[in-house]
Amino acid sequence: MRVLIVCVLFISLGLCISCDLGLGIHEPTELEKLPPLTTTGENTFGCLVNGEAFVVTNTSRMSAIYQGINQRALSLSGEIDNSEVDENVSMFIGNTIKEGEKYQLDNATTHKGKYDNQIGNCIYETSSIFQGYIYIYISKLDSLDYLLAGTFEFDAYSKDCQDTVRITDGRFDMQYIP
Repeated sequence: MRVLIVCVLFISLGLCISCDLGLGIHEPTELEKLPPLTTTGENTFGCLVNGEAFVVTNTSRMSAIYQGINQRALSLSGEIDNSEVDENVSMFIGNTIKEGEKYQLDNATTHKGKYDNQIGNCIYETSSIFQGYIYIYISKLDSLDYLLAGTFEFDAYSKDCQDTVRITDGRFDMQYIP
């Protein structure tokens, strides 16, 4: 009888450990690992790269530059660089941008999206030839405090590596360099 009680206790303990008992304890999904969508200059940059979270935590590894004399251009990027990963997501819009506008990243020179995996030595880019759902949406452009926020999503192609990379659920909220 004592053996039966011990077995029941161990099984009960195992069941308790294997579930969260309704306490809300769970591993965050890849989407939940991304920074929240904000428009207040929180210095965030993140997206899903083929479904895996890409979150830049070092603010010195993210940049937003929006400058020009007659016509401005926007360059955005975020990089993760550590002993295991060296990846960069970047976008370029070669004309003046406006708040509330959507820009298609479909040209190799004036509007493009890019994903670099330096460890894998792979560069993926959008182009006018590669067809896909690719855009950047500017939700906040504040020229007084130099704030820029928005979302992005694009597919990019590499002729030298794995066929394509899919960047989804991208978001940024940062100060830009004028």
